[in-house]
Amino acid sequence: MIKIIFTDLDGTLLDSYGKISDDNFNACIKVQQQGIPVVVNTGRYGENALKIAKRIKVDQYLGYVIGNDGSEIWSFKDKKWIYLSQIDAKMTNKLAQWLLKFDDKILLNFSCLNRFYVNRLYDRWQHWLAQLEVEMSEVEDFNNFAQTISRIMVILEKPWDQEKTKRFINQFNQEFPNLTITQYHAKSFSIAQENTNKGTAIIWLCHHLGLDIKQAMAIGDNANDLSMLKVVGFPIVMDNSADNVKKYAKWVAPNNDNHGVASAIEHYITK
Repeated sequence: MIKIIFTDLDGTLLDSYGKISDDNFNACIKVQQQGIPVVVNTGRYGENALKIAKRIKVDQYLGYVIGNDGSEIWSFKDKKWIYLSQIDAKMTNKLAQWLLKFDDKILLNFSCLNRFYVNRLYDRWQHWLAQLEVEMSEVEDFNNFAQTISRIMVILEKPWDQEKTKRFINQFNQEFPNLTITQYHAKSFSIAQENTNKGTAIIWLCHHLGLDIKQAMAIGDNANDLSMLKVVGFPIVMDNSADNVKKYAKWVAPNNDNHGVASAIEHYITK
């Protein structure tokens, strides 16, 4: 029996326009009324994740939100962040300088609980900023950068070849053994504290709540969702996912424009 549901946002609970369909909304409300928590588990920064969770009334059911790919867990019951796995300013400074030395053309996005910092402003950010409702500041000197960071995104102007990508990851792992790097796409990487991802956050929260993780459902669509799909008893993947993600699914739901989350909930719970 499923006791808790974890859902990704972009490409999963949200459609291609960033909206929650009526079907998805009603399904999330129905299971919460039955006492099954619906936990937003997203790569989006914390404060934005909270706003979207409130759209499905997670706050009214005193539920939980996981932000920045497992770096942050918010409890509406306790009204605070009950788990934070972040990178301190000293490490952030060292990391930023190493990354820019490796390739000075990369874009760096430093995600906090409530805002972003970047190594340089760029037009491509504008649409994403509007969708996330977040402020962004340019960092001119990392020696004086004193912010605690939840996650760092490394974004390439164009994809590296396979040899450079392999060299980058190998050198990173040697230089920063206490950090974790995950390749999102051909043009992006995510960096966080060691053993910090959506899956480890699920393990922590299930333990905190006294729930068996094998009774958890996770719904996702992307490479950063693999860590949570691998640990739960009911891994659900959207039809809009890549084949290398779908192979981890217990069931493939309709795509995010066809109420896939609602279909998964109906398939396993409400029907």
